[in-house]
Amino acid sequence: MMKSSELLVIVDSVEEAIKFYTEKLAFDIADLQASKENSNTLTSAHLRKGKCIVIFKTPSVEELAEFSFIKRCASRCVGMHVEMKKGLDKYFQRCQKKGVKVLNEPKSMSDGTRSFVIRDPFGIKIVFAQQEGHKKASTDFAGMQIELGKRKEVDSVNDMVEHLKHFSILRRAAKKYAKLKLKQLAGKSK
Repeated sequence: MMKSSELLVIVDSVEEAIKFYTEKLAFDIADLQASKENSNTLTSAHLRKGKCIVIFKTPSVEELAEFSFIKRCASRCVGMHVEMKKGLDKYFQRCQKKGVKVLNEPKSMSDGTRSFVIRDPFGIKIVFAQQEGHKKASTDFAGMQIELGKRKEVDSVNDMVEHLKHFSILRRAAKKYAKLKLKQLAGKSK
């Protein structure tokens, strides 16, 4: 069973990543590793903000060929979604004061969250999102509207699984996801 994951971002300069994420976004340093050949050069850094962990790494000589394609990609196909418990608007104001490139201001989404998006110096889009204060008793489930308390959980799960079959999702995965979504929805409505 998987318990956690961390995002690995390949960068040209670990020092530049540390500077941006600690000074502008208030991340904390969890771990640093220096080069074995040159102790004045950092090869990786683990940064943390709450439960969000990001690892920045410069590739070694052996890894350069492997990562050269990633470096050539304009967007590097990397983005982050950071779920916040509270203080989204305050954090947004902090980002603005620190000169962070904000792509859009905080706005309410149809899923009951409020979010804004920034871009870091490496081209990575970061979405900061927070659940809005009001609790919804219904939610969108991959294009299907689900309402809590209207039916038995078993019937709702079966309908959700059938709906996910249209996307060629295996029954086992669909059933686990449906149960998780109903559990999240029940927790929000309390």
